[in-house]
Amino acid sequence: MTATMERPQDVDRPRPPASGDARPARSREVRVEIQALRALAMSLVVLYHVVPDRVPGGYVGVDVFFVVSGFLITSHLMREVRREGRIHLAQFWARRARRLLPAALLVLLVSAVAVFAFVPQTNWQGFLREIGGSALYVENWVLAGDAVNYLAADNLASPAQHYWSLSTEEQFYLVWPLLILAAVWLAARLRTRVSLVAGALGIVTVASFGYSLWATTYSPSSAYFATPARAWEFGLGGLLALLAASPLAGRDGVRAVVSWAGFGAIAFSALAFSAVTPFPGTAALWPVLGTVAVIWAGSPRGDWSPTKVADFGPVRFLGDVSYSAYLWHWPAVIILPYALGHDLGTRSKIGVLVFTVVAAWLTKVLVEDPVRTGTFLNRRRARVTFLATLLSTGLVVATAAGGWFYVQTRIDQARAAAAEFAGGGDPCFGAGAMDADRGCANPFAVTSTVDPAFAKDDLSSGMFCLTNDTSTELAPCRHDVAGSTGTVALIGDSHAASWWEAVQGLADDQRLSAVLYAHSGCPALSTDSFTGPRMDPAQPAACAEWSRDVIAAVAADPSVTTVFTTYRSDIYKYVTPDGSLVNQWPAPVVQSALQPLVDAGKKVYVIRALPTTNGVSPDGELGDREVPVPDCIGASHTTEDPCAGPRSERVTPDSIADGVQGMRGVQVLDLTDSFCDPRLCHAVIGGVVVYWDGSHITKTFSTSLAPFLTTAWLAHGGDGPGR
Repeated sequence: MTATMERPQDVDRPRPPASGDARPARSREVRVEIQALRALAMSLVVLYHVVPDRVPGGYVGVDVFFVVSGFLITSHLMREVRREGRIHLAQFWARRARRLLPAALLVLLVSAVAVFAFVPQTNWQGFLREIGGSALYVENWVLAGDAVNYLAADNLASPAQHYWSLSTEEQFYLVWPLLILAAVWLAARLRTRVSLVAGALGIVTVASFGYSLWATTYSPSSAYFATPARAWEFGLGGLLALLAASPLAGRDGVRAVVSWAGFGAIAFSALAFSAVTPFPGTAALWPVLGTVAVIWAGSPRGDWSPTKVADFGPVRFLGDVSYSAYLWHWPAVIILPYALGHDLGTRSKIGVLVFTVVAAWLTKVLVEDPVRTGTFLNRRRARVTFLATLLSTGLVVATAAGGWFYVQTRIDQARAAAAEFAGGGDPCFGAGAMDADRGCANPFAVTSTVDPAFAKDDLSSGMFCLTNDTSTELAPCRHDVAGSTGTVALIGDSHAASWWEAVQGLADDQRLSAVLYAHSGCPALSTDSFTGPRMDPAQPAACAEWSRDVIAAVAADPSVTTVFTTYRSDIYKYVTPDGSLVNQWPAPVVQSALQPLVDAGKKVYVIRALPTTNGVSPDGELGDREVPVPDCIGASHTTEDPCAGPRSERVTPDSIADGVQGMRGVQVLDLTDSFCDPRLCHAVIGGVVVYWDGSHITKTFSTSLAPFLTTAWLAHGGDGPGR
């Protein structure tokens, strides 16, 4: 594939200086300041992942890479236009493939094998899904989708997560040459100056920056990974490549100041930013403009010039191996704790750093350089490179898909077995094992019916009825029962949604229909005076509006006779009039929210918040690591519930339930004893895993709670058949 065009006027104008002697950018010599930027960028990212408390903003190293890539690729493409009047797209993409894919695919393949060897099968599907997405260079979009998916919010970091930036770069390499090609073609047809190219790239850059500002404010979860929110960083590097010769050429003192200022801006952002800094947005200007300044200044001479440091042997070495080092460090950070059985300590972290450098050097010497400079692919047409790319990518994707489908087959088998178990009438199924009158032996045993991989996938169907984030949409799920005498409603947050099977079981038993209204991160209390972890600033107001609408809809529904509500009690903080955050919800606030239901003649039942954990660790298996319950069970080799915890810790105060005590028309149902014995709260009960994460109950366990919810409801004035 070759694009041919007439040369636009003035396309041979000089470019920014590459070094102290202001030689043109077309020089094929390695630019020491760019190698230094690569070394710095890689080091910041690696240190951020290994010792995040020391370099809390080290993620800005990725932004440095983006600017450098934009500058180098645009320089190369425009040099080809000046030299030949055309861009050989196929050859360009083939060179990019030979340069980037061999090492990237090797690391992905090794990572997949390491997942099979060391990681519990509960995490295989999530990890392998991202390995496959990385091989196809769509990992950034996988992560962007997960970032706005409430059900994926607590996904563990995979060994391929860092490929999001490589995916963004590959997408840039696909689109950017086409944009330049179109702009150069138009400039040639219009007989205009090459400034048209800069104008076109400038428009894209400005538009991307504008989108980045908007997305960082209104969709921060996905903005970090979205290519349109990052394209401006490549664009600024590209625009720099189109500039005329720097006015600082030959002025080494001034250039040294500019270069030091650029490095300083990058260092400042790495040390001053943190995980809570809105990013990219305006904050990304620090590392981006810092990188632009360093490249623009080139390599000034002088005793106090940064060129002295940039040309230092170890710095050049780190720049040379920066790509492979970036690839290798993160799989080591993620997988090594599984292999060791504990979190990374000081010695382990040093080991990760040593491994990263050694593996990077070996990969460069044995893989990168031979493929990039060897004659086998370089002397053949681009289609040979593309065929090799297709085959090697297919190998990685097939490996990941094979492991994914292996686990999925197990999950499907376990789901069928669980359904058979639930419908078999076993009195010791799930929560039934907590009933002392049933005399169940070993109620907390990890039996053959316990499959952690299935448990992680065993979400209540109510979780798929959630209204999320700042939406105020009413999207009820309904369970209709033929010949029903009324309807029970379940309202609340995602914890309420996880009770959906239990409420449906009650409805079936009592010949009632059921309706569910659930909103993530929303306790359905008609107030915006609260906050919670990872909550969008606009979410409390949206929750208040949604809650009022739901309560009004349920109150106005004549078929609804009973309303259940529940929530997670340990995460919502009430905001007092003076702005203080307190755990205690005022009783008048709670009661006023539920009063419209009582006034409409509904019987209201507050289900006391269930025991939860933010993460558990099986003794002797994962050290101090806290992981979701299925991962905890999967990492253990004991036959007795390895992930139980003290009742005193897992049963948290519930000021919402306490706030309605004594309120006319409202009753509190406490099913804590279906989760806990007098001493411990359990993660495995009656051959069923209780939680699919650290706090939401599994669909199977929710099903097993139905008779106990029914009994408690009837004991507190519930309207069963004939009442």
